[in-house]
This record gives sequence, C-alpha cells and structure tokens, in this order.
Amino acid sequence: MHKLRIFVIYLLIIFWQCTPFNNKSYGSGVMLDSMGPVSSGRGGTNIAHSDNGVLIHDNPAALVNMATGKTAYFGLEFAYPDIKYRDPQGSDYSKHEIITLPTFSLIYKKEDDSKFAFGIGGYIPAGFKTEYHLDHKTKIDLPILRNIPVSFGDQLYRTETSFIKLLFSTSYKVNDKLSLGFSFGPAFHKGEIEAPFTQQTGPAAGKLSFLADMSTKDNFGYSYTFGAQYKLGKKAVLGISYISESRATLRGDADILVPKSAPGGRLLLTPFAEYDIKANFEWPRSIGVGIAQELGKSHRLSLDVLWIDWASAYDRLDFELTDGDNQLFNRLLGNTVNDEIPLDWNGSFSFRFGYEYFYKGDKSKVFRFGYLYDDNPIPANTLVPIIPGIIKHIFSIGYSHKWHNKWDKWTTHMAAKLDISHDEKVGKSKLVGDDFSNSSLKAKGYFFFMGMEYSF
Repeated sequence: MHKLRIFVIYLLIIFWQCTPFNNKSYGSGVMLDSMGPVSSGRGGTNIAHSDNGVLIHDNPAALVNMATGKTAYFGLEFAYPDIKYRDPQGSDYSKHEIITLPTFSLIYKKEDDSKFAFGIGGYIPAGFKTEYHLDHKTKIDLPILRNIPVSFGDQLYRTETSFIKLLFSTSYKVNDKLSLGFSFGPAFHKGEIEAPFTQQTGPAAGKLSFLADMSTKDNFGYSYTFGAQYKLGKKAVLGISYISESRATLRGDADILVPKSAPGGRLLLTPFAEYDIKANFEWPRSIGVGIAQELGKSHRLSLDVLWIDWASAYDRLDFELTDGDNQLFNRLLGNTVNDEIPLDWNGSFSFRFGYEYFYKGDKSKVFRFGYLYDDNPIPANTLVPIIPGIIKHIFSIGYSHKWHNKWDKWTTHMAAKLDISHDEKVGKSKLVGDDFSNSSLKAKGYFFFMGMEYSF
C-alpha cells in the first residue's frame, strides 16, 4: 500500500504540472478523437473494449469486465499541430510547438466474479490553442460613410481554451452478458482570446472595432458518462455510451484598446479600458455505439460511431462586459456591453475503425492500426482561424507489450497518429466586418502517445 500511495501521488503531481492550470498544455484541436495510447492506436475505438483506463471516460460499463485487482494507468500525448491560414492580405502558420496532454486512472475490481468495479481518472478531452500574426483588415459601417476599410496592421490572433475532467466511476455486472457503468465528476474550464474584434450585435454593431484581450479564470462545471456493454457471444461485444455536455460561466478580465488607426481613434485621449467579462461556454454531449469482434486467436476488429451535438453547444459565443474603468467608453457604449459571436456549428458524426493483431495469439504483444473519419461541423461562413476544428481524416498505429519475469506487473503502450483536414474555404463571412471573408484554413496534426500500466 505504501508503494501504491507513492505511485498515485506521483501521477497526480505530473498530471497537475502538465494541465492548463499551469499554462503548459492545451488540446490542439477542439474535441480529441481519442485519449491514451491503446484507444488511439486503433483509430479511437473504445466503447466495446475493456482494456484501458480511458474507459472511465468513454464507457465505464467496461470496468467490471477488466482484469481483477488494482490497475493504474498513466499516459502522455505529445501533439504537434500544423495549421495554415490564408486571406487576401497574406498568410501565416499557427505557432509551431509541442503540446503535452496527460491522462491517469486507477481501477479496482476485487475478484473475478465481482459484481462491482470502481475507478478514478483525470482527462483532458478537449481544448485548442492557436497563435498567428496576421495583417488585420475590416470594414466599419458608420452612419455617413459606409463600409470604410480599416486596418490595424500586423496583429496577434491568439486563443487558448482547455477542458479538464476528474471522474469517479462505478461499474455493475447485471448478469454474465450485460454490464452498466456511470462516471461523474467536476469539469474545469478556461479560455483566452486576444485578437482584433468588431462589435457584432447591438447599436454599435459594425461601427466599432478594437483590439481585445479577454482572459477567463478557471471555472467549474460537471460532467458524467453513462454506458453499457453487452456480450453478443464469446468473441463479440456491443457497447453504448452517453457523454454529457458540460457548461460553465467563465469570468475574468477583458482589456480593450482602440488603436489610432481605428475611426476616431486619434480623438481619444484615453483609448484603453479594462472590463470584467462573463461568458457562457459549453462543451458538447455525445452518444456512441461500438462493436468489437475477435477473429480467431490473433485478430480483433472494432467499429465505433459517435454523434457529437455541436449544434447545441456551439450555436454562438455570448459574453458580457461590465465595470469598465473608462468613463467615455461607458457613456458611449453603456455600463454593460453585451455581444455574441455567431458560430452556427452543425451536429457531426465520427466513424472509427480499428484492427488489432495479437502476435502468434499472444495478447501480451499487440499491434494496432486504425482509421477515423470526422464530419466537419463548421459552416464555411463562420469558419475562423482561431477555432481550428476541421480535421477530416485520421490514421493511427500502436503497439502494446506486457513484460514478464520480475517486470510482469508492467505493460507499456505506444501509438502514433496523423490528422489531416481538407482545405476549407470561406466566401462571405457571417461575422460583421468581413474580417475573414475570402480566406481558407488547412490543418494537420502529428501525435505520439506513450503510456504505462501497472497491475497489483
């Protein structure tokens, strides 16, 4: 037990140091298609499986079908995004950097015939981070002069969001075929945006453009997963999983600067204001169905189909500014400024295919291959470079090795993944100001996963 406590504390420290609480790691896309090296190696399929700690998040019904005893999992994902944005003013790549995403879990099943199993795990299932330097250009619609071209020159466009879950889970075996599971826990949200911005709604819509730096602190919501697994036979399993949405009201600070190149900017003695910001944010719910089928002793195929409810979660991003410290701004705009950014995302499907080869029938040596196809949920007229959720095709490979002799309690896992999008083009942008009209966005991502599993 002493070694167990040291091991768990060690995992918690590493997870804490790698999470966005310390501004060191963020997701490179929007929702991660897979977490952990086992699921990632087989194309993200996981709902009908019972062989890794990410199942606390993906389908907790699997816990009672896992190995007897205590099993600790720890994984690291290294992501290298490659995103290019182009518009008539020029182009730029989002900042290239390696992003680190950890997962950890601990699962306990007392005996082979136990009706219950329990688990705890920490995950980062979503987030994105982008940073460009772009030549800003917009149009301001003033009462007398219509569609005035305005440029702030070379400006920073940056976003960082993160979503962390800490889940407590239990699984119950109803009978030899059916098991049910439930996970619940707090969810932590954080978001930052720094970019030129044109007022989208209200009396000042299209008439006011400024530089904004909005930062929200860590805020709490909650999340849960409900799942079921049913054994169709000795070698086939059907799984169903529902992952809830997670909502939070994000609060923080917003700095607003009206540059001299903005209409009326040279007339302002104090062109700067600081506000309190409140924004409502939601990560989407999803429902998935999966099947895993063993073929002989050496092969296993799996298929997952997920529906993600982006339409409800990313309909718009609304926020409120209050307690501004510039009295001139308060007289012009009011003491409270409300605005919303149109998103209009669509619900999307994700199709995931996985194949595993057990070397000479030995399940201690597993080779994995996978392919995943995602619908693009973003309409062309609301596509912006700071939310790069356009990945379409994902290819993956992986390998697991269970050690023997004095290391027989350890298993190591590895996986690699390539994400590719189409070249998505924008004609007329729905955002007021035409900032992103006639632009295009293309994304790739390179991922490497490594993990350890310790049974005791």
